[in-house]
Amino acid sequence: MAIRVKSKWHTQGAPKSPFQVATVIASLIFRVAEEKATHMQQAHFEISSKEQGFAMIAEYLAFLVQYTDRFVYQRVEDEYRSELINALVKRLAEILEDNQIAHMGPSPDNYQKRFISLLVERLAEYATFDYEDGEPNYACRRFLGSKILEQMPKRDHSWTIDQVVEIEVPNALTLVRKGLDGLFAEDSGTL
Repeated sequence: MAIRVKSKWHTQGAPKSPFQVATVIASLIFRVAEEKATHMQQAHFEISSKEQGFAMIAEYLAFLVQYTDRFVYQRVEDEYRSELINALVKRLAEILEDNQIAHMGPSPDNYQKRFISLLVERLAEYATFDYEDGEPNYACRRFLGSKILEQMPKRDHSWTIDQVVEIEVPNALTLVRKGLDGLFAEDSGTL
């Protein structure tokens, strides 16, 4: 599946609000996370339930939120960054919930709250990992692989981490980085 990456605004003018930027990034990140789960299924990893698929998507979302936060860290003011990441998380929670309701029906324990709880836990864990040349190091990528592994049936355990670390993460980062590079370029109209 080819993903179109928005990296420029259609109209120039006033700088974009953190909410506007977060909406664009959330759309990109969700599509990338969804594509990663789909690609693993196409690579013959067993994704036998919608719950399993959405759990994998949530793990990719958490990984990509922390990547986005680190990407924007020294590119924008702290207040803008805080508003951007908060708006990004809220928008991702809405998108994820909309998709979960469409595919699995309403949840008595609120999909958004469940995702935010997972995200808080994962962001604390991802904060312990280093980045090398602006990219998550091997240990960080492997941590994501271990979280995806927890969602997989035993028959797929021997290959899951390798698939995530060697194939899914590099592709996901390339797509997200392309969008972020364009949105935060000097002439992008974002700031």
